[in-house]
Parts: sequence; C-alpha cells; structure tokens
Amino acid sequence: MSVRPPRALTSSVLTVAIALSLGLLAQRATAVTGDDQQPMLIEADTVEVDEAKGTSLYVGRVQVDQGTMRLLADQVTVHHRSDRRIKFIIARGNPASYKQQMDGDQGEVQAFAKRMDYDAERDELVLTEEALLIQGTDRITSDRIVYDRAKARMQAGGSGRVKITFTPDTKNGAPPKPPATPPQPAASRP
Repeated sequence: MSVRPPRALTSSVLTVAIALSLGLLAQRATAVTGDDQQPMLIEADTVEVDEAKGTSLYVGRVQVDQGTMRLLADQVTVHHRSDRRIKFIIARGNPASYKQQMDGDQGEVQAFAKRMDYDAERDELVLTEEALLIQGTDRITSDRIVYDRAKARMQAGGSGRVKITFTPDTKNGAPPKPPATPPQPAASRP
C-alpha cells in the first residue's frame, strides 16, 4: 500500500484532521473534489468555546459533516492559534469514526479509533486504541497508526500485532480467484 498525502484542503475546523486521515490510504485515493468547499455542519449535545485558551470543546454525540465527509465522536477538542487556525485536534469515541467518499469509483474510506489526534504543526495524524483503517477491501489494524504527512510516511504498531489485508485489483470486474491449492507431496514408494 503506497502512501500519498491528500490534496490541500482549507483549514476550517476539523477539515484538516479529516482530510489528513485520507493520506493513510492507497495512493489512488483522493477525496471527492469539492468536499472542502462545502459548508461544514457540527452538531453536539454541548459546545464550549474558550477564546482566552484558544479551545473549542464539542461533547456528546458529536457529528461533523462536510460534503461526503462525516466524523462521529463522543468528544472533539480543537486547539486554535491566535489567528483561529487549527493547532491541534483530538477526537475521542468508543470508537470515533470517520468516513468519506473518494473520487470516481474508488469507493469510501473509513477510519475507526478510540482516539484520533491531529497535530497541524507536525502535519501528523495519530490513531490510537483499536485503530482500523479501511478502503474498499483493504484494511490495516493496529493499536497505533501514525501518519507523518510532511514525510509521507506511515507507521503502525503498539502493544499488539499489526494486521494488513490487501486485495488485488481485478480485471474486468471479475472477483479475485481463490488461492491455488498447494501441490500435495508425492506418496513415498516402498
């Protein structure tokens, strides 16, 4: 699975973090063109904005929608710079989930983790605690998945094993062929 950062997106609240997670996917994946230009709707049971601290806290059934993108979490904390640009975002859930439609016939990308952290200064996304990333039939699971967008590098690991499932592309829409049966050893002759 090759990794390529997604196209640049506006820095509206949460868009950067969501778009960054796209960089964890196969090179062919790009978000639907124009999603970043759509209005963003954020819903939560409660919202607290602290201008002095430069934070916004969304709590309780948080839902963020923009175009085909949707983020669901129990809590989302956004740390802003003095110019209101994003500095750091933390999404928590049991699990937090993200999905977005890809351009063309590439399907949908999905990510799940109990915690999703995006550091805008380092341009890095970290999925922790039962992290799962899915595009089509390709999957990666790990306790921790880190994507350094600046260096276009992905790293997975933690307390358990990393599991990756790749499904080969098929020709003419035919389903993949089942694995060949391994040859049986010849019976020994007396």
